[in-house]
Amino acid sequence: MDIPLLTPEMITVFAVLVLVIVLLVFDLLRVDVVGLLVMTLLPLTGLLTANEAIAGLGSNAVVVLICVMVLGASLDKTGIVDKIAQKVTQLAGSSEPKIVSLRG
Repeated sequence: MDIPLLTPEMITVFAVLVLVIVLLVFDLLRVDVVGLLVMTLLPLTGLLTANEAIAGLGSNAVVVLICVMVLGASLDKTGIVDKIAQKVTQLAGSSEPKIVSLRG
């Protein structure tokens, strides 16, 4: 049985993957910065073309997820999420079933 060899491209992909995992696990950079870093690294290493690297941004699902993340972060930074949480806690107390029933 032949042992499969790792090609230089495979090693580069694994190195980028390890870098991403380390950055995310140790919270060294924000998630969005890590995403942009990977989107930049893959074409620079020659693993993808520039068009391939940005092709995912053409998907409606990706754009919707980005918008939801931006809106969620904005609501959190402005304090609106805390105000809503306080109202829910006032209405439901600390009872999990009551909090779940208030969802809407």
